[in-house]
Amino acid sequence: MNILVNLFKVSFYLNIIMVEQDNNRFDIYLKMIETRIDQLVQIYITNRKEHGLGMLFLNFCQKEKLDVFYNPIYDKEKECANEMFPKDLISYVTDNKTPDSIIYFNLFDNEGDFMLTIDLDKNGKFLNKK
Repeated sequence: MNILVNLFKVSFYLNIIMVEQDNNRFDIYLKMIETRIDQLVQIYITNRKEHGLGMLFLNFCQKEKLDVFYNPIYDKEKECANEMFPKDLISYVTDNKTPDSIIYFNLFDNEGDFMLTIDLDKNGKFLNKK
């Protein structure tokens, strides 16, 4: 995982949680988003302010393009839980001890997914505890 420390330079401290054993393809995906990390963080922040807590999903299913979408946990329009948010990820995002500086990315393709947790607080120690 040393590649990740270099990948995001000094901007962020990363805590990586692997969902599956084979992560070689996810290393390639991480290299692809390296040049876009500032834009992706901005998309996350903008959507979180507008729609509430959620996760940014990066869809690598089509090799020729990357689809990015934010999915909030709560549907403000219907005033209920968002039915489109994966139920198995809700507890991952709603940990009550998690500071607001933590953001969540889910990189996925046709074979699996990879969770990326980023602390935007450069001095944050939360991810060091895990």
